[in-house]
Amino acid sequence: MSRSRQQTTLFFLVAAWLSIVAFAAHMLMSSEIRRAEVRFDEDIRVSVSDVKHKLDTNEAVLAGFSAFLQAVDRNDTNSAEKYAAAATASYPHIYMIEVARKVALSEEKGLEDSLRKGWRADFAIRNFSDLTGLSFRNDKEKTASWPILFMYPTLPEAQEIYGVRLETVDYLSHPMALAQKNIRPVVSPVFSLYEGEPAFILLQEVTRTVSSNSLDLDFFGDTMMAFLLIKTKALVPSGIKGNDRNRILISAWLAPVVNPQSLLFELPAVAAGMHDRLFLPVFSRQVMIENSTQPTLMKFEQQLRWVDLLSLEMVAILVLLGGALLAVPWVTIRHYLALDRAEAEHERSSYLATHDLLTGLPNRFLFIDRFEQACQRWQRDGNSFALLLVDLDHFKAINDQHGHEVGDQVLIASSKRMADELRALDTVARHGGDEFVILLGSVLNAEDAKAVGHKLLAAFVEPIKTTAGLLKVSCSIGIAVCPEHGESLDVLRKAADKAMYRSKAEGRNAVSVSVDAPAA
Repeated sequence: MSRSRQQTTLFFLVAAWLSIVAFAAHMLMSSEIRRAEVRFDEDIRVSVSDVKHKLDTNEAVLAGFSAFLQAVDRNDTNSAEKYAAAATASYPHIYMIEVARKVALSEEKGLEDSLRKGWRADFAIRNFSDLTGLSFRNDKEKTASWPILFMYPTLPEAQEIYGVRLETVDYLSHPMALAQKNIRPVVSPVFSLYEGEPAFILLQEVTRTVSSNSLDLDFFGDTMMAFLLIKTKALVPSGIKGNDRNRILISAWLAPVVNPQSLLFELPAVAAGMHDRLFLPVFSRQVMIENSTQPTLMKFEQQLRWVDLLSLEMVAILVLLGGALLAVPWVTIRHYLALDRAEAEHERSSYLATHDLLTGLPNRFLFIDRFEQACQRWQRDGNSFALLLVDLDHFKAINDQHGHEVGDQVLIASSKRMADELRALDTVARHGGDEFVILLGSVLNAEDAKAVGHKLLAAFVEPIKTTAGLLKVSCSIGIAVCPEHGESLDVLRKAADKAMYRSKAEGRNAVSVSVDAPAA
């Protein structure tokens, strides 16, 4: 072979080698970028889910507290404090629960005197401007005021708020006007608290006609404004793992229809270098969290950086590409593909062994394991837990009338509704047919578990959409608490089963707690 031909061959070999290395490097970079984007999207999903859960919880807690105020005695502040304490303990992102009472202007002096005698000797009804020193345009046409009478927790820095007319707080006057005679809650813009830090308020008018002994202190009255105070920093998502948190710019904007958008929070990202901005992409997403009262727009942005891509593993692979050309990458890729397939098959086998094929819920085997874990926690920490048996009412009639396909659709939708109402430490499993069993990993008492049961009933208020149309479905629930009604799965299940049949006997669509004591 002539020297010229050798040079040509060498040139083509070198060119081929460089092309292969460049192509492989390009493919590796593209793959790493895609992986980074997938991780970015997963971080978004976790963050949005975290914020949405808190916003939905705000609505649920306010609805529950409003219903409580409709039934509580006019002067029963102790019960109100216990209810608020339970709510804020369960949902620590709620900073404060407060109540303002509607008072006719002609009755303000009498209310002041009454509350000074029976409650706080220093109580006085006053405008918010009396605290802040800022001017406020008084509405001379108004006939009533809304002084704040109840707060939980009673923080020392917020004591001055007692007696303040809610309508004189400039950023609350408009939401208050919207909330009056409105059955749905109203959200305020973001504002700075009197004691510092940005926050917003979710408020709802509560009216009732509850008889009262004229000798008792008339504390809550007939018309109130219940509201939750939420610090915006409490909504910051905490689910992003590792260093990804510092790489992503996250901002959230409260975007109700009745108010302009207001910034909830903004989490800055670490600054990227010039070479990062020149050669690597920027990931950007906007997600609108649909919520009937607190719709929130979340924005995410991540400037990909070389340090995110050029890991030691990737550099090693590039070196191997230069020495082994095609053989090593080909063998390595086949090896990892085989591992991926084996892992996927293993995960699928494990999933099928522990989950119900129709609903995707845990099956009896996985439920037994979760029950044993709950027993261990109870024995170690003394935390009570509860077992709920849920049976769909008249499910056989649905199967007989519409067929098993529609029945399966009802089971799938029902399982999702129940799962949506539970916490991460709770478990709902399909017990068989149209019967489900729920493990509440930690409860205070039977009433706590019963409250969850009523949440489950409420989840079935809306009809279920099927191919046969909208079907009205309800359920009957029986509850047993460990150790009050037993300590073993069999004993608790039998107790819950009896309670469930008592719910059916009482007309279905009901919750019953076991009345059986554990066997000696």
